[in-house]
Amino acid sequence: MYLLYMDDSGSVTDSKCNHCVLAGFTVYETKPYWIEQALNGIIAKYLPLHPDVELHGSPMRSGHKEWRGISQNIRENIIMEVLRLIASDRNIRLFASVIAKSATSNTDISGDLFTQVASRFDMFLGRVYNKQNKKNPQRGIAIFDKSTSELTIQRLSHVFTATGHQWGKRLNNFAEVPLFLDSKMSRSIQMADLIAYSIFRHFEYKDSKYFSVIQNCFDTDGKAIHGLHTLV
Repeated sequence: MYLLYMDDSGSVTDSKCNHCVLAGFTVYETKPYWIEQALNGIIAKYLPLHPDVELHGSPMRSGHKEWRGISQNIRENIIMEVLRLIASDRNIRLFASVIAKSATSNTDISGDLFTQVASRFDMFLGRVYNKQNKKNPQRGIAIFDKSTSELTIQRLSHVFTATGHQWGKRLNNFAEVPLFLDSKMSRSIQMADLIAYSIFRHFEYKDSKYFSVIQNCFDTDGKAIHGLHTLV
């Protein structure tokens, strides 16, 4: 089974925010344990007295909340090491949808973001099945931070599985409706947050410092990039 960890960045309701992002990564079910160990190792390297600090893009960059008082150099080093960890592991595939508010008349941007990511993840699972000569069918579960639009995502997931999404295709490879976790309890959700924040910085502020590290990590099939959707 493949696990898809997702988080959002950019507020749908904030008029000062121009872009909305839903992004994260997928790995095989045995991988999250090793990701947690690696991320804990990065934190222990720089903050041995704060092993439980939460990786959260915006506070880390700005030095707010629990990151207040921690030097900018340390905060930036931790972000970059996590992103380089992602870039160095070919088993980690990124998925993201980016929508500019000015590019759509649809008021349900959260729904559109989920539709794009869910359908692309479902196609990825189908490709895994076909590439293994249909001998090892894989299913997937999407796991979100509790701060995301839970009711919207649960409703759409049920509809997509039963009757199909806006393009008329059903999601056939999901094992269960999406799950929602407290990000403080999951290093994988925290890593998804850093991915979403890196993408948001790239599109909202033309700041590609973080995005440039992971820009080649999106799900691909040959030369086609399936993991990144943009409407900007």
